[in-house]
Amino acid sequence: MAAFNLFRKKDNIDWVTLPQPDDTVSFFETVKKESEIFWADTSPNKGIYGFQIQQDSKWRQGLNDTELQEFENSIGFSFPTPLRNFYKTMNGLTKQGINLYGNNGTQPAFRSVFYSYPDDLKLIQEQIEWIYEATSVKKEDLESLNVSRIFPVYGHRFMLVDIPGNPILSMYGDDIIFYAENLSKLLANEIFSGVIYNVSDFESPPNSQPEIKFWLD
Repeated sequence: MAAFNLFRKKDNIDWVTLPQPDDTVSFFETVKKESEIFWADTSPNKGIYGFQIQQDSKWRQGLNDTELQEFENSIGFSFPTPLRNFYKTMNGLTKQGINLYGNNGTQPAFRSVFYSYPDDLKLIQEQIEWIYEATSVKKEDLESLNVSRIFPVYGHRFMLVDIPGNPILSMYGDDIIFYAENLSKLLANEIFSGVIYNVSDFESPPNSQPEIKFWLD
């Protein structure tokens, strides 16, 4: 690993060293600071499809306790600690994500990538309802079925609200796969892919996927 890092440094890559991915406010504050520095010097890739972060994007100010309570009331359940810590620190971005459609001549589209409150409340609710409809489950039946509730954090990456550690699934309709062990690892790998110096701290060990009732049965 040391030789690899030295080789990459010769390519003038600016590495990001992050603290342990523990879903604390302190971790999210570091991500907030380092990502804004990263985005100031990073432009969307014109050759790919999908929504990307725009250059010079910044995080909006986090929510206070009253705003968090209002957010939870609007969604219909209390947030787990990692999600509360995330929204206490930042609340979406100042710029919407951009889809350049591989630079094929299609007019760029814009959409929130990280969801904010209250601006994206309707979009959050639509995302959740979309998954329920695609998987033929009603939200009022989740508790009786002992199925975890879900919450979209980034694009179609959803947090499992009721499972210890709050792992992340990629959920696109009924196309569902395990994606990350926790919110911290999701953010780090999505934002800083390829430039995390202590990358081993953000990799999932073999056989780390938890048993997840219904969603991954």
